[in-house]
Amino acid sequence: MKKKLISILCSVAMVLSLAACGNGGNSKSADSKDETSTKAGLTKVSIGMVTWPDFMLFYLADEKGIFEKNGLDVDIQEFASTTDNSSAFIAGNLDFCTYASGETISPYAEGGDIKVIILADKSNGCEGLVATPDIKSVKDLKGKTVATQYYSVDHMFLLTLLEENGMSVDDINLVDMTIENAGNAFVAGQCDAACIWDPYFSKAKDAGGTVLYSTADNPDLISDIVATSSKMIEEKPEVVQAMVKSYYEAVAYWKEHPEESNKFMADKMDVTVDEFESQMGGLIVPDAAQTVEAFTEAEDYSYWGYTQNTVEKFMNELGVINADVDCGKMIDASFAQKVANE
Repeated sequence: MKKKLISILCSVAMVLSLAACGNGGNSKSADSKDETSTKAGLTKVSIGMVTWPDFMLFYLADEKGIFEKNGLDVDIQEFASTTDNSSAFIAGNLDFCTYASGETISPYAEGGDIKVIILADKSNGCEGLVATPDIKSVKDLKGKTVATQYYSVDHMFLLTLLEENGMSVDDINLVDMTIENAGNAFVAGQCDAACIWDPYFSKAKDAGGTVLYSTADNPDLISDIVATSSKMIEEKPEVVQAMVKSYYEAVAYWKEHPEESNKFMADKMDVTVDEFESQMGGLIVPDAAQTVEAFTEAEDYSYWGYTQNTVEKFMNELGVINADVDCGKMIDASFAQKVANE
C-alpha cells in the first residue's frame, strides 16, 4: 500500500501529487508581489495554503488592511495540493504554511522544522462514519465492509473510533477507496459503512445512512493549523507575532461583519455565499484564547498534542512513519497567548 498521508478536506477532495517546490510550480500568488514591490516600512513574508474556507481569512486580512496595520506585506500563495504546499515550506521557500493537523506528523518525524502557532479550525460535523440503518453502533460494524481512503485523516479517525470501542481494523473488512468513491459506493449499496468527509458525507446521510459518529461529537479529533519554523521564530519573533495577531484580528472582523466577509471570501473561493456559509458552518474557528486552551497539555483530546500523538501511533503501526515523535513539541503557544492577553 502506498505510504503517504493524505489530507483532511471536508468539502473539496484534493488530488495529492508531488511537484516542484518553491514560489513557482503550481502555486499562485495573491498579487504577484516581489521584493522590489514591497511597501516601504513593511516586512515581506509568504504563506502557502490550499483552498479551504477559513484560510480565506488571510485574504480578508489583506483586503481590510490588517496585515499592513501590523507591519506586514504578505504574499499569499495557493497550492494545488497540501503535499506541494508542505514541500515548499519544508524546503524553506515559505515563511508560513497551513496544514491539516495530521499532515504535520510525517514531515516532522522526518526532521522537518515545524512549529505550530495557530489553531485555524476544528471539524464540527462535516465528516464522520455513516452506516446502513440496521447498524446501530460502532460495535455493530464487526464483520462488516467499511470503505475509506487509506492514510487519510478519516482513516485515522476510523481507527480511533474502533479502538475506543474495544475493536481493531481486524474486526472489520476495510476497503481502500478515495473518499469520493467510498461515498458513492455507500450510496450505491456496495458497502455497509463509510468514513468520509463532505460533500460525500452529507450525500450519504441524505441517501438514508445512519450517522454512527461525526466530528460534531468530538471536534477536537480533526483540525487545521498554521505553522512556521523555529528558525523564523528565533530570527524574527516580532514578524511571527504580527502574523498571529493579524490572523486573529481577521477572525474577529469576520465574526463582527459576517455578511460582508462571507461574500468577499466566497468570491475568493469561487463558490456561492450559501456554499461558503455551509462549509464554514461545519467548522469551529477558534479565537486566540481557545487556541491557547487547545495548546495546553492535557491527557485527552482537548490537547492538540494528545490528539496528534494518537494519530502518530496509528501511523507507526501502519508503517507510514518509522520514528517515534512527541507531536506536542511542535507547539509554540506563546504568540497566541500574547494575543489572548491583549
